[in-house]
Amino acid sequence: MQFARKVIETRGQVSDTDFEAVIAAGYTHANVMEIVALVAMYSLTNFFNNVFDPEKDFPAVAPAGTI
Repeated sequence: MQFARKVIETRGQVSDTDFEAVIAAGYTHANVMEIVALVAMYSLTNFFNNVFDPEKDFPAVAPAGTI
C-alpha cells in the first residue's frame, strides 16, 4: 500500500496530500490509525530482530510456485 510506504519513508511526517489521498480512496480515520500502528509494530519488531538476531526455530518454507 502506498500510504504505509509513505509513513515509513517520511517517518510519519506524511503530507496533507498523502493523508487526503488515503481518505479519498475510501479508508477511514480508524483505518489510517491501524496502518500507522502496524507500521510502528513491524518497525519495532524489525529493530529487535536486527539487534538480537534471534535463532529461527521454524522450518524453512519453499518459495511459492515451487511445490
